[in-house]
Amino acid sequence: MLAVANVAKYVLETSLKQPVQFVQADIGIQYQGVARGDLDIMVGGWLPVTHGAYYAKYKNDMDDVGVIYTGGKNGWAVPAYIPESQVATISDLEKPDVKSKLNGTIQGIEPGGGLMQASEKALKAYDLNGYNLQSSSEAGMLAGVSRAYQSKQWIVATVWSPHWLFQKWQMRYLKDPKGTLGGEEQVHAFASKQFATKFPRADVFFKHFKLSLADVEAIEFEGNSTNDYATAAKKFVDAHPEKLKAWLQQ
Repeated sequence: MLAVANVAKYVLETSLKQPVQFVQADIGIQYQGVARGDLDIMVGGWLPVTHGAYYAKYKNDMDDVGVIYTGGKNGWAVPAYIPESQVATISDLEKPDVKSKLNGTIQGIEPGGGLMQASEKALKAYDLNGYNLQSSSEAGMLAGVSRAYQSKQWIVATVWSPHWLFQKWQMRYLKDPKGTLGGEEQVHAFASKQFATKFPRADVFFKHFKLSLADVEAIEFEGNSTNDYATAAKKFVDAHPEKLKAWLQQ
């Protein structure tokens, strides 16, 4: 969500002269903070599935300011060099030769998050007995994909869109006919109940603030490559005056 947050911060500070302070917090803390009014707004609310439980708990204490982008997705992905004729769907992982090439391992991320919980369900739904869902971190998952790519090894990783990894490596999602990993998600901005009164112009901006999935991935890729998300966001906004104009309708 660094791409989205940095674009919003740049526009708010330069066009609306509204200072912005970032607060880095786990997603549960973000929802709780917005609902309590300790935080003003969050820009990474995934619905209907990924954050469904948080939304159900806090929705009456927040304002849904709007959808920033659609096409968010969780899933399992493989490098494009793994033939689709051999691995196209999650159920293909049952094939003994596929399982042996993958060492019976699904490369995961931090335990406890929505994607890992869904992945545990997928293991059961597709009867992937003998597979190990390896808990790690986002960095650990990316290192695994990078290593696999260097020697064209087989790997299945738990991933999501938008993510800059799709700009760096050719990866494809495995089909999930049972829908255990969820369908397409929408990414919302959720604000505290006081937000519209405290920051009326910012509230209107967020109602108009839209990006495409490709926009988000491009900013993420640039921000990650340079380790400077603020500059990546500025470059994007400066290169897209038509988007800025649409966002700033009052």
